[in-house]
Amino acid sequence: MPKVCIIIPFFNEQKRIDKDAFFSFIQNHTTYSLMLVDDGSKDATFAILTKMKEQFPEQINVLKLAQNSGKAEAVRQGILQANDWQEFDFFGYMDADLATPLEEAPRLISYLENSQIHFVLGSRIKLFGWDIQRSLKRHYLGRVFATSVSNLFNLEIYDTQCGAKFFRNDLIQDLFNDKFVSKWFFDIELILRFRKKMNEKFSESLLEIPLQHWNEKGESKLKLTDYIKTPYELRRIRRFYK
Repeated sequence: MPKVCIIIPFFNEQKRIDKDAFFSFIQNHTTYSLMLVDDGSKDATFAILTKMKEQFPEQINVLKLAQNSGKAEAVRQGILQANDWQEFDFFGYMDADLATPLEEAPRLISYLENSQIHFVLGSRIKLFGWDIQRSLKRHYLGRVFATSVSNLFNLEIYDTQCGAKFFRNDLIQDLFNDKFVSKWFFDIELILRFRKKMNEKFSESLLEIPLQHWNEKGESKLKLTDYIKTPYELRRIRRFYK
């Protein structure tokens, strides 16, 4: 069985950390580990994460960032720290609210065991019989965003922003060694970095997989000002990676 580490960033999440869900998953998947990153929280998040580690020290590690740096840097630091913690075959990251249940991870990882696939993206596509719970407002905003990304970066990807992505360990340095330009849209940067590395093998090495379960958990942490800045952020990413 492959050894997998999932990085999960937290920021002021004390009220909605589902400890039972985390514990149940790692008890049932003993080759999986969790790197829990406290991104400068002001509440009791770090204390909760530390107690979780004490219960499962072999499978849970905790990293505390001194100040809030945004999801991009929290994930990046978590990946680099996890790479030093143990030897893992695959890495990935998911969201603290578990909108994508942890149980989706093994299914996504299974595609990486095909030697041709190096990077797997979860995708929130509502298919008949599958449990994808998302408000119409966020769905349509997501489609506008995805169309803009596709046109700006020539990326034929349905859902760049889904918070469930997994990749092979040999991609760590190429994808995470350098800081990201954007705090929130770094998923696009990851894909662009991967495209640069793989070159002509890009399309055959990346796979987008529809999730079977995804449940929207409250409002996004993106503020109105973040949405207003979106066109500027996308142009900044485009200039940096052209």
